[in-house]
Amino acid sequence: MKNRKPEHVGLWAIGFGVGVAACLLVAAARPAPPPDGSRVSGRIVLPAEIRVGLATDLDRLEVPCCESRSWLVAEDGEKHEVDTNFSVRPAPGKASPGVHRLQVAALRDPWQAERLAIRLAGLLAQEADSVLDAATGLYRVRVGRYEGREQAEEARGRLRVEGFDDIWIAIEGAVLKDPGFVVDGIGWIAGRRLRLESDGAVVDILGRRYRGALELFVNDRAGINVVSAVPLEDYVRGVVPGELGPDLYPEFEATKAQAVAVRTYAVRHRGEFAGEGYDICATPLCQVYGGLEAEHPRSDEAVAATRGEILVRSGEPLEALFTASCGGSTELMRNVFPLLSGEGPTGAACVEGGVVRLVGRAGGTPERHLLKALGMAGVRQDRRSERLARALSRGALQVVAGNLGGVDGRWLQLRKRGVRRLLPLAPEAELLIATATPGATAADLGTPVDAVDMAPGDRVRVYLARGRAALVVHEAPSVGGQPTAVPWSVWRSHGELRELVERRFPGLGLVSLRALERGVSGRILRLDLIGERRSVEVRGLAIRWLLDVPENLVRMTAETGAGDVAGWRFDGNGRGHGVGMCQIGSYLMAQRGLSYREILWHYYGAVDIGRFGS
Repeated sequence: MKNRKPEHVGLWAIGFGVGVAACLLVAAARPAPPPDGSRVSGRIVLPAEIRVGLATDLDRLEVPCCESRSWLVAEDGEKHEVDTNFSVRPAPGKASPGVHRLQVAALRDPWQAERLAIRLAGLLAQEADSVLDAATGLYRVRVGRYEGREQAEEARGRLRVEGFDDIWIAIEGAVLKDPGFVVDGIGWIAGRRLRLESDGAVVDILGRRYRGALELFVNDRAGINVVSAVPLEDYVRGVVPGELGPDLYPEFEATKAQAVAVRTYAVRHRGEFAGEGYDICATPLCQVYGGLEAEHPRSDEAVAATRGEILVRSGEPLEALFTASCGGSTELMRNVFPLLSGEGPTGAACVEGGVVRLVGRAGGTPERHLLKALGMAGVRQDRRSERLARALSRGALQVVAGNLGGVDGRWLQLRKRGVRRLLPLAPEAELLIATATPGATAADLGTPVDAVDMAPGDRVRVYLARGRAALVVHEAPSVGGQPTAVPWSVWRSHGELRELVERRFPGLGLVSLRALERGVSGRILRLDLIGERRSVEVRGLAIRWLLDVPENLVRMTAETGAGDVAGWRFDGNGRGHGVGMCQIGSYLMAQRGLSYREILWHYYGAVDIGRFGS
C-alpha cells in the first residue's frame, strides 16, 4: 500500500493515517489458480538488497557506534574502522555558494505536486520541481533559483498577488564536482556515497535499528540523505507486520499473500528515487518500513515460506498495490494513480464481512439443528450440489431462490458468470440467513431471503426432500472480534472546505463542488472545484488528500449544520486508496480456507506467481 500507497496504507498501524474496516473482494471471475510450480515467462533476477530512504537534506548526522566491529567504506573501496560515536557533515566540494528558492507547498500526492510545480513555473517563468522528503513522505514544491535574497523576495511578492501566502525561502547548494564527507576523527572522505558496515549486519540510526548497512548520500542540494541498505528478504520482514499485523490478523495465508505483494512492490519500484541515492521510501507513500524492531516471528515465517516469490505479468513485476479496506469495490489503478504506468490490478466488486454465523457444533452439526427446528430431520443432503457450490464459490457465487423467468415452479439457482445449476425448490423451502444453536426453534432461525451473495471460500449446503431443495444453508466463518466494515461520515463547514482548498489552490475562492466522473467502483475520479473566477479539476488520490476524507468512495451532499452553518456532508466506505489487494479482505478469505495463491489471483487477476533467486 503505493499506497501512493502509495499511502499504501497498512492495517496494523494504519494510523499511518487511516483506520480499519472489513471488506472482501468477490465478484470478478478469475482463472483457476496456478499450480505450485508456477509458469513464468522470461527471467527476473531479484536485487540482493534494497536501498530505503530514511531522511533527506540533513546538514549533519550523529551516528551511534557500535554494537560490533564496524567500518566506513568509501566509494573507492577504502575502509576506515570506527569504534565510537561520530558525526558526519557533507562536503560538497566545488559547489555554488547556494541559490535561493521559494518553497510553496509540501503535498502528499505526487500528481498534485507535479501539477502545482507546472503552474508555478508558468507564473514566474522559472524552474520548478517537486522532491520527496523521505522522512515525512511529502513532496516539497519549490520554484526559482535566485542568486540573492532580494530577488527571491520580489518573486515571493508576485506569488502572493496570485494568492500564495505560506511561502518560505530556502537555500540550496549545487554540487559541481569533488563531493565528499567530513567525519569526526577521520577527516575528509571523497565520494558521493559513504557506507557504514558491521560484522553484526545491524546499524542504529535515527533512533531505530536496521538490518544491513547504513549509507549516506550527498544530494544535489548539498545535503545528506540517510539510506538503509538492507537485504531484500530482510526488507520484507520489516514491512509486512506494519501492513498486516499478525497479532490482529492471525491468518498465515493472508500474511503470505501480503509478503508476496510487498516483495513485488519493492522489486517493481527499485530505483524510483535513484537521483536521491535510494530505491524506495519508508513511509506510507511507498511501503511502511519499520526495520528490525518491527519484525514479528509469524510474519517472518510467512516471508520465509514465500522467499523469492513475486507477481509477474507479461514477464514484468506487477504493480502490486494494496489497500486497507475496499469499502464495497476496488478501482482501476489508472483512475486513482494517474502517474503510474504499466499493468496493475483491475477493479472488482466487494462485499463486507461474513453473512452467516453458524455456532453450536457440539452435539451435532448446525444443519441438524436447523432441520430439526423445521421438522425436516430426515431430509438428506445433496452432495452434488454441495460440490458444485464449493467449486463455484472459489470466485463469486450467488444463491437465488424463487421463480425464474421462463421456468415453471420455484427453483434454486446456483450461479456464477456463465455457469449455473438449477434444482427444483420445494414449496415450503426457504433460503435462510440464520444462527443455529442447540435447541433452536423455527422462530430463532432468522429471516428468509431471496438471495445470498457468497464470498470466496464460503460453503453452501443444499438439502433435498423428495428430490426438491428444502433447505439451503450458507456458511461463512465468524469474524470473531475482528473489525467489521463501518461506514464513515464527515461534515465540514463551507469555511473549513474553503480553507482546505486555498492551501492547494490559492486565490480560487471555493464556491461549490461537483463530481465530474466516477469509476467502476463508484469512486470519484475527477472533482470540479468551482471558484469565484475559475474552476479547477482535481483527479485521483489528490481528491482524498484535498477533502481530507478516508476514501474517494464518497457521496457529497450540500447540507446545513448546527446553527444554520452551510457546509457539506461526506458519506463513504473503505479506508485507503481502494486499489489492489484488500488487506482485511485477504484475511477473511484466508479464514475461509483459501490459500495465499488463490487470494493473490483473486485480487490481481491472471498473474504468474514466480519464485526467483537473487
